[in-house]
Amino acid sequence: MIREHLFHKRAPADPLFRWRGAEVSRLEAFSDGIFAVVLTLLIVSVTVPTTFYELWTTVRDLPVFLVSFAMLMMAWYYHYQFFRRYGLEDFLTTILNAAFLFLILFFAYPLKFLAAFLWNLVLGIETAPMFAIPEGVPWAHDEMFQRTWMMYFYGFGILGVFGLLALMVWVALRKREALELDTLEIYLTKRALMHHLITVGVALLSIMALLLTDNPGIAGITYFLMGPLHGGVGWWGGVHAEKIHQSLLKKASANLAP
Repeated sequence: MIREHLFHKRAPADPLFRWRGAEVSRLEAFSDGIFAVVLTLLIVSVTVPTTFYELWTTVRDLPVFLVSFAMLMMAWYYHYQFFRRYGLEDFLTTILNAAFLFLILFFAYPLKFLAAFLWNLVLGIETAPMFAIPEGVPWAHDEMFQRTWMMYFYGFGILGVFGLLALMVWVALRKREALELDTLEIYLTKRALMHHLITVGVALLSIMALLLTDNPGIAGITYFLMGPLHGGVGWWGGVHAEKIHQSLLKKASANLAP
C-alpha cells in the first residue's frame, strides 16, 4: 500500500494527480544520466568553429539541434511524469525502462539526421551530399532508397520510444488497485495511454505509407496528423477530467457536511 503522506504530494504542473514518487530513485538517476549522454552526443557531433564562416553555419543550423532537443525533452518529460505519478520500480517496469533508454540512445541519430535534412530543404541547400556514398564503398542503393530508409529509421524510433512509454503506463493502469488510484487518476492514466497510442498509431501509419508507396514525402506528411489528433484528445480529455474533478469535490463536500 502507498503510504498515506504520499497522497498529499501534488505539483502545480500536475494538480489533478497525487504523486507517488518520493525521492529520485537510482533507476531515475540512471535514466537521467542516459538522457544527458544523448544530449551530449548531439552537441559533440558539432566541431568547434575555427573561422567565422564555421561559426555562422553553426548558428544557422541551430534549429536542427533545437528540434532534436525538443523531441528528446518531450520523451524525458513523459518519462519523468510517469515515475513521479506512480513511483513504480517493479521488475517489468525496470525492463521496459531499460528498453526505452536503449532506443533513446539509438533514436538521437536518425532524429538529428532528419532534422538536418528538413532544415536544408527549408534553406534551399542541396541535400544530395547528405546521401553521397563514400569513395570505395560498394553501395548499390540510390538516394531515394536512402531517403526512404531515413524515414523508416525515424518511424521505428518513434514507434519504439512511445510504444514502450505506452506499455509502462499500461503496467501502472494494471496496478491501479495497489497504487490506490482514484476515479480521476484512472481517467488521467487512460488519457496518457491514449496520447502515447496516438503517437504510435501515426508512426505505424507513416511506416505503412512507406511500405505501400515507397514515397518518403508522404510518410513525412503523415506526422502532421499528430497535432490535430493530440490537440483534440487533449482538449476533450481536459474538459472531461475537470468534470470528474468537480464531481469528486462535490462528493467530498457532501461527506464533510454535518
